[in-house]
Amino acid sequence: MSPIRVGLIGLSTGSKSTSWASTAHLPYLLSEQGKAHYEIKALCNSSVESAKKSIEHYKLPGDVKAYDSSADLANDKDIDLVVCIVGVEGHYKLLKPVVEAGKNVYTELPLASNMDQIRELVTLANKKGVKTMFGSQGQSAPVVKVLQKIIADGKIGKVLSTQLSGCTGIGGGAAIPEGFKYIIQRKAGGNHATIFFLHILGEVESFDVIMGIERPKVNLIDLSNQGKVVGTIDKDTPDNIAMQGRFQSGPIFNYDLRSAAAFPGEPALRWTIVGEKGDILVTNPAAMFDITHEGVKIQLHESGKDKAEPIELPADDLANLKHPAQNVGRLYEAYAKGDTKGYCDWNLALKRHELIEEMFQRGDGSKPFGEKAEYLSKSGSSSGTSSGSIEGSTAEVDADAQGTILADREVKPKEITREAGSGGAQTTAQTLEAEGFGASSGPNDLSRNGGNRDLAS
Repeated sequence: MSPIRVGLIGLSTGSKSTSWASTAHLPYLLSEQGKAHYEIKALCNSSVESAKKSIEHYKLPGDVKAYDSSADLANDKDIDLVVCIVGVEGHYKLLKPVVEAGKNVYTELPLASNMDQIRELVTLANKKGVKTMFGSQGQSAPVVKVLQKIIADGKIGKVLSTQLSGCTGIGGGAAIPEGFKYIIQRKAGGNHATIFFLHILGEVESFDVIMGIERPKVNLIDLSNQGKVVGTIDKDTPDNIAMQGRFQSGPIFNYDLRSAAAFPGEPALRWTIVGEKGDILVTNPAAMFDITHEGVKIQLHESGKDKAEPIELPADDLANLKHPAQNVGRLYEAYAKGDTKGYCDWNLALKRHELIEEMFQRGDGSKPFGEKAEYLSKSGSSSGTSSGSIEGSTAEVDADAQGTILADREVKPKEITREAGSGGAQTTAQTLEAEGFGASSGPNDLSRNGGNRDLAS
């Protein structure tokens, strides 16, 4: 069978802050496994010169074509599949000509910047009958396969509930590199909610959600100039999201994500699945195992046993690739083999985006989360701050016989946050590298956590 001929949009060499195309897609496509199914035939960047530079930089074959227009790329008869790996704000403009030309397409999530664009693209794709795929690589992770098998084998019995808590490390601090400002601007479309909640656990029957913006103003910094503050921006995307509800299949869920680094020594992700006959605990150093499962731990505890059993991840033909190319490669493998259950198409992407839209509608609404507490309004209740309250207290931390927490010391923000700019500790490039911004690894590294997409230079 002839290889699928690929045209890549967004494989650049000059992007200082993003590298998803070169770290997640290219390693698989250039591997022996990838070459058995695919062949790169063309690149499309913002200019022909940029595309030619990338062809040379990545040592691609000399017959790979260079384009500066997605329409020209789509009209190339030597292209079977167009892969779009740019910032979400460019998706609609680049993808529409591709779909209009009837080309099959794989694009990263989010699908586009707003629901009007998304619905238009999905409708057009269905009308043209093109095959579509979007970057939901979480479903292809070995972790998911192992969990599915444990549950299918009846090891924990009927699933009753699940709880997932994660710290993404993206855009949660007082400062953010200028190149990542789209993460805290809702109009761009790629933020803490749309990136991470699109990798959802299942179809939701009912839910409630609360969204918070812990830091409404964020400093923009220049990594190339020792982290110098170059501006301040208003954040209108949530950095703290809590969601609870029930899946269509019955189990209840609690799902919370914060755009902050994990507590030192603690995993960035903790996921439990509770069943009638036992529990499963999954922990991972990174916020989500859809990008990397290096260091993941899966433990099975069967009821009645004193100890949990560690579960090993099986290795496959792509286990030799570096993260994050493994799971992305598994999506490519499913597509090449016609395994439609192994990847998500744009119709499912639309369903996911509609859930995110509803989450924002509820999170933005004036209705308070949950039912109003009534105990403070009952007769005999005291007004004001309780002596046992954490907020507003100035006493030393202690616990009385009833377990009431009494505070004795005022906790100042500077003790737990790092300031940037004048009047505070200077944010340096080295500090941000240590936290992962612009680095190849770390809790804030967007190439690991899924928050970045290459922008063709």
